[in-house]
Amino acid sequence: MTKFKVFAHRGASGYATDNETEAFELAIQQGAPIIETDVQMTTDGVMVLQHDWVVEGRFVAAMTLAELTEVRPGLLTVAAALRSFGARIPFCWEVKASGFEPTLVALVRDLVPTDLWQQTEFSSFLPTSAYLCQKHAPHNNVGWLTRDYDESSINAVQTAGLSQFCPPAPAIMEHPALVKVAHARGLQVRAWQVDDPVWVSELAAVGVYGATVNWPDKALAALNAD
Repeated sequence: MTKFKVFAHRGASGYATDNETEAFELAIQQGAPIIETDVQMTTDGVMVLQHDWVVEGRFVAAMTLAELTEVRPGLLTVAAALRSFGARIPFCWEVKASGFEPTLVALVRDLVPTDLWQQTEFSSFLPTSAYLCQKHAPHNNVGWLTRDYDESSINAVQTAGLSQFCPPAPAIMEHPALVKVAHARGLQVRAWQVDDPVWVSELAAVGVYGATVNWPDKALAALNAD
C-alpha cells in the first residue's frame, strides 16, 4: 500500500484555533507530515491565512490587514507563517480567492528550503486558481477541490493539466472504484471532509493519496494500527 499522507487541516484544528500558531505547532508535535492552510488577500494586498470569506460581517477582501487583525488577533500572514514554520514543515496552500496565485507561488518558493519546496502542494475549489498554481509550480502537486465525484470531473482535472483530484471522503468511501479511474488518468486522489479520523484507514486501502484531517494524531494512530 502506498504511504498515506495526513494533511493537518488548518493545523491541528481539532484542538486549537484553525490557521493560527498554536494549531500549527501542535500539528508538528503530533507528527503531521504537511499542513493544509487557506489563503486570501486583504484589500491592502497582504496574503493572509483565513478560511471564511466573511469575518464579523465583512468580506476579507474588503478589509485591511489592520482591520482584520483587530478582530482576529491571532491571524497569520503567509509571510509570517513562512518565517515561523517554512523551514520546519511543508504546506499545502488552498487558494480561497483568485488574483494572487503567481505571487503566492513565488513567495513560497523563495522563502522555503529546496527540499520543503519540493513537498509543497497547492489546491483550490476555483478551477482557474488551481490551473494558475500548476502553471507557476509545474513540478508540484496541485489539486482541484470539488464536491463532484464522477468520471466527468476526473476528466476535467486531467484536461486542466492538474495532478490531483480532491473529492469529499464520504463520496470516495461510497464509490471507491472511481479512485482507480483517477489513477488511470494519471491523477492522485486526495480527500477532504474527513469527519472521523479513523476513515483514513479505509481511504488508504482504496488507494487514496492523502486527506485533510483535523486530528493528525488520531489519523496517524489509525494508520499505524493497521
